Amino acid sequence: MTEPPRPGHDFTAVYAEDELGPTALPFTRRASADGHGIVVEGNCPRCHGRTATEYHHGLPGTGTKGLLTWLTGAGPEPGNDTADLTREVHFCECGHPHPNLPADAAFVGCGASWRLTALSSGNAT
Repeated sequence: MTEPPRPGHDFTAVYAEDELGPTALPFTRRASADGHGIVVEGNCPRCHGRTATEYHHGLPGTGTKGLLTWLTGAGPEPGNDTADLTREVHFCECGHPHPNLPADAAFVGCGASWRLTALSSGNAT
């Protein structure tokens, strides 16, 4: 089955902190370059820009518990993090300074946030 074409990055989308709710857009997970975490990547559901966020194993908010885990960086194997990552709120980190981007914005992007309904392994398209 062929996916329908996706619109290109909307560089003119004005920055707005919009909670978009769950998205069924395809997002993938892969091991981070240092092997201590996971990179979740796909296209922002609002501006359609390519976005990637790295989550380190064992950090608070990633579904793991314990000070020792946090200090050592040890955590669950990447295959066990999918459920936690679908519960996380993800933010647009497309890297484009959209119009009206506040100087103190935590992420450079369009301001959108969402939750994933699914997450696959491999490279995002």
